[in-house]
Amino acid sequence: MASGRSTSCTGKRKLLDGARVHAIPLSALHGDNVTERSERTPWYDGPALLPFLETVDAAGDAPSSSFRFPVQLVLRPDAKFRGYAGQIASGTIAAGDSVRVWPSGARTRVTRIVTWDGDLPSASAGMSVTLVLGHDLDVSRGDVLSSAPPHVSRRFAADVVWMDEQPLRAGRPYVLKHGARSVTAEVDRTLSLNEIGRVTVTAARPLAFERYGDDRTTGSFILIDPASNFTAGAGMIAEPLAERRTGLSSSGAAARLARAARVAETDDAAVTVVARLLEEMLI
Repeated sequence: MASGRSTSCTGKRKLLDGARVHAIPLSALHGDNVTERSERTPWYDGPALLPFLETVDAAGDAPSSSFRFPVQLVLRPDAKFRGYAGQIASGTIAAGDSVRVWPSGARTRVTRIVTWDGDLPSASAGMSVTLVLGHDLDVSRGDVLSSAPPHVSRRFAADVVWMDEQPLRAGRPYVLKHGARSVTAEVDRTLSLNEIGRVTVTAARPLAFERYGDDRTTGSFILIDPASNFTAGAGMIAEPLAERRTGLSSSGAAARLARAARVAETDDAAVTVVARLLEEMLI
């Protein structure tokens, strides 16, 4: 038994390696030290649980990560101002820092960090800001600004949780919503209601992303059925995959939808044409 306890403690120490631990004595039955200090624990001089959670810096000791900023909105109030609004997914940014725009890869620098209360010298993960860039680039909703290159590809492996009574069908186009960008995409296998499985996703256009384990914001997506507009699945990106020429050899409905999505000029046009074709097929 002693050996078993030792092994268990060693495993727990490895699990908590590098973590910050703050012990708070609690009693759910009497509410001791939940919202305020309890007289039942005069030997404890620390904060109660709720005040501690409201003030603790959860990310204070987290390792630094690269700057990631998915563009949610392009602001053009007049001819003199162009800003890109969104929430910083990870890292920090300061006025004057160099960044790249993905998936294009264009280089530029941040000249201003604009907020409702005025310009900031810097901003960090979780803050919603508007960035002004030093070059007049073609940046649109769904693009990602970053300090280090993300993965940029049309193909990736992902773990998908399927939530629709209609099964996920291989080769059938779906609307993939990744951050603020929506593109049509196909998968390579079938999943049933409440099934979780690893699939290969092929999007109509390149996406800038990270593995879900590295960044939950840029590593996650949802799948929408374009016929019903129902959010049918949620995905977590596992690995980027090499690009390759793909195409359905069949002449069925799925192939027709896929071809229509691929030749559309924009993401929005691809989503619209797939939805229209599905409506025609279902009439």
